[in-house]
Amino acid sequence: MTIRLPEDLQQFVDDAVRTGRYARKADVIRDALTRLKEAMPEEAPATERRTGRAEPAQPKKPRSKEAFHRRLIAMGLMSHLPDTAADFEDPDDQPIVIRGEPLSETVIRERR
Repeated sequence: MTIRLPEDLQQFVDDAVRTGRYARKADVIRDALTRLKEAMPEEAPATERRTGRAEPAQPKKPRSKEAFHRRLIAMGLMSHLPDTAADFEDPDDQPIVIRGEPLSETVIRERR
């Protein structure tokens, strides 16, 4: 297989080998293609592979809040849903007084 690259990309490949980052030019190309493959979306539909064009995308239905939460749990991003019934304002809760300057003022002062 012969690959023709623009001059700037060819220089990039040469520099990667010259600096010792890669042993051969083929290794640079292989790594770049592997990263591209990982970054691309899942495999194209069969019709796109045969014809070279994509079918018009079907509009997706919006998910309900419950379906979204079930999906997060199935993916392992959440272990359980928070109990929203427990969220209420307790009239007995009193703010705690903390002496010193507010945190926001401390951050602003230290960044100057």
